[in-house]
Amino acid sequence: MKVSQASALIHTQLIDWARPQAWCDLGCGSGTFTTALAQLLAPGSAIHAVDLDPRALERIPKEHNGVEIRKILGDLRSPGLRLPYVDGILLANSLHFIPEQDLFLRKLLAVTDRFLIVEYERSRPNPWGPYPVGFERLRELFREEGVECVEKLATRPSRFGGAMYSAFVARLRSN
Repeated sequence: MKVSQASALIHTQLIDWARPQAWCDLGCGSGTFTTALAQLLAPGSAIHAVDLDPRALERIPKEHNGVEIRKILGDLRSPGLRLPYVDGILLANSLHFIPEQDLFLRKLLAVTDRFLIVEYERSRPNPWGPYPVGFERLRELFREEGVECVEKLATRPSRFGGAMYSAFVARLRSN
């Protein structure tokens, strides 16, 4: 996928892109969605790009479009992974690798109230997506954690067959 396609997939009017923010990109790989997020964020923002593969992290620039990219070598499934408090978390094609998704999301909800998620619209496991998260499953996972705002943003055909979707998730704080 090209960066411009990734950017179009995660862009939403539900985020105030004009103000500097801090985000995590968990399971960033070689940075296609990291770069797409950096194109959307205001200069002065920061992205914590986390991945298990050091060679993939090397391909990500330290800065893009005035956005600092802090690369972190780490395993999303590790209980020892410590994340900073951020304005949002991007999970692009990574949630389907997490076996205990409910516990994982509960941990993430401790550091942010907003998410951008890109996943495959599948319900059957396969070697490349052992724990599938179709959109209805995503909605169910977040509702179990008390999060009601789960909005589908876009869909596009996957080069692996089927479709991909993007979603914006937000926990609304009561005053």
